[in-house]
Amino acid sequence: MSAALKSYLPQPIPTRSRREKRFVSFRTSQLDQGSAALVVPEKVQSAPQESRPVPLVPPASGTTQLLSKLQLVSSVLTGALVGLALVSYGVSVYVDRQLDQATRRLTQLQRSEQQLTTVNEVLKNYMAQQAEATGTGLIPPTPEHVIFLRPAQQRSHADSVTPDHSPSDLPRMNRPMGY
Repeated sequence: MSAALKSYLPQPIPTRSRREKRFVSFRTSQLDQGSAALVVPEKVQSAPQESRPVPLVPPASGTTQLLSKLQLVSSVLTGALVGLALVSYGVSVYVDRQLDQATRRLTQLQRSEQQLTTVNEVLKNYMAQQAEATGTGLIPPTPEHVIFLRPAQQRSHADSVTPDHSPSDLPRMNRPMGY
């Protein structure tokens, strides 16, 4: 009963020469019904071959050591260059974003300046129209209504720094000094 529950998994037969194939035979076992067994006569089985240990690393020569060091240096250099490229890309993206923000801000300020200039000129025009109106009581400036200021008295040298030219060197004119 337990033999019927066992399953047989056939194993692949290794490739053999023609002479060895003659001795391989299949026969049905009496205990396992329906399963086949591989029977190999003893004279066909070969003797174990002498095995030599396979070296995992070939003996290092000067050339291989040089190439190994060259590979290590180039790998480190490649990694550094990749890192540098990533950093420079990040910096360029950051600078580009900052430049875009500054450009937007400059454009906004230029628009504000244009609007302020327009508003200022409109107000000047409005004030000029108001001044020209007859009912405001404003009169246009004339030379009779100009205020003349007298120069202040000269200060002592201890109170102020002496200028390059003294006020007495300047010619006196009978005209207004300012409004």
